[in-house]
Amino acid sequence: MKKISEKTSLLIPGDFPPVVSGIATYFHEIWRNFPSDKCYILASKDTGWKDFDSTSSLNIIRRKIPTGNSAKDKLLKGVLHTIWAFFLHIKYNFKIIHCGQVLSSGITGWVMKKLFGIPYIIYVYGSETFRFGNNRFLIKSIKAFLDNAERIIPNSRFTMREFLTLGIPRDKFDVITPGVDTSRFFPAPKEKSLVKKYNLSEKYVLMTVARLDERKGHDYVIRAIADLKNDYPNIVYLIVGKGREEQNLRSLVMETGVKDQVIFCGYVSDEDLPKYYNLSDTFILLNRQSTNNEQLRGDYEGFGIVFLEASACGKPVIAGNYGGIADAIEDQKSGYIIDGTDLSTVTDAIKSLIENSNKRNTIGQYGLNRARRSFDWKTISKKIVHYL
Repeated sequence: MKKISEKTSLLIPGDFPPVVSGIATYFHEIWRNFPSDKCYILASKDTGWKDFDSTSSLNIIRRKIPTGNSAKDKLLKGVLHTIWAFFLHIKYNFKIIHCGQVLSSGITGWVMKKLFGIPYIIYVYGSETFRFGNNRFLIKSIKAFLDNAERIIPNSRFTMREFLTLGIPRDKFDVITPGVDTSRFFPAPKEKSLVKKYNLSEKYVLMTVARLDERKGHDYVIRAIADLKNDYPNIVYLIVGKGREEQNLRSLVMETGVKDQVIFCGYVSDEDLPKYYNLSDTFILLNRQSTNNEQLRGDYEGFGIVFLEASACGKPVIAGNYGGIADAIEDQKSGYIIDGTDLSTVTDAIKSLIENSNKRNTIGQYGLNRARRSFDWKTISKKIVHYL
């Protein structure tokens, strides 16, 4: 990558490793492609931060900043981000600030611009206007932060359209999707120790890698497995991840009689994740908009890095049709985008891939080529570098 500007920049990502999230992955993978001497990162002291920082070449400044996703938590984080950004600016004289979340660091960019004239960029991922739509103060704040930003970077065209409804001019947006590390995620034989651990020999493996939240659609996959298990007795569904819906999903497994077909793998480390993708025959995540949880109501998948990770491992993917999925998947080519709440549509999509190995291979190969060609993190980083 070309040498970046000599300007000193500050990134406030909100989530950053060792936190495991799409946002944390996005900023870590992009910023590790930049020289660190002029790029500072303000992050919280999450569990395991010392071990992570000891092996990182990034210029990370850790402060005690709480985590949480409620409006109150985000505003509190915003206040603390702003206080620390103020003092760090006095020391380092930042020329631009990258705000990783519209509320919890957008307020920081807005304040620093008012105080010091520092331009700022805001990254958005979708659902904020839905989740906080009933709070006029928060919506007005979001609009003010976006109006005053130098640039707005959404993770998909779908996310951009959400924020266009606030009256933000189209020319302020630059859609830059997440990417995938194709040096880590690539096709490989099924790991024998994992095949033995989960008894997967001669099995057809469906897999979801995601936080166990309502909008990830694990429940409809479980119901589909119940409908398919008699015709396809070798079908198995691996659920990788932890989350608030785990007990509800375990109860659904018992209710639908698929305890022998559904395996909860729990948390899997980043190091082992490629091995798990390569255990699967089909990756499936039936994303939809959250409706049940009051705190998360309106939340949706703004993009879906996991689809790229699965594609980079040569796997065909099945996705729900809500959110920014159309930028992550090329429908009918790298996977299927379907109504993930229509059970017959879900079972038909799964059956079509079970019964046609040539189709699986063709779709998987197309997704692999697409991931390598357009979504490697080095390629994505080149789209951000001129904003530093």
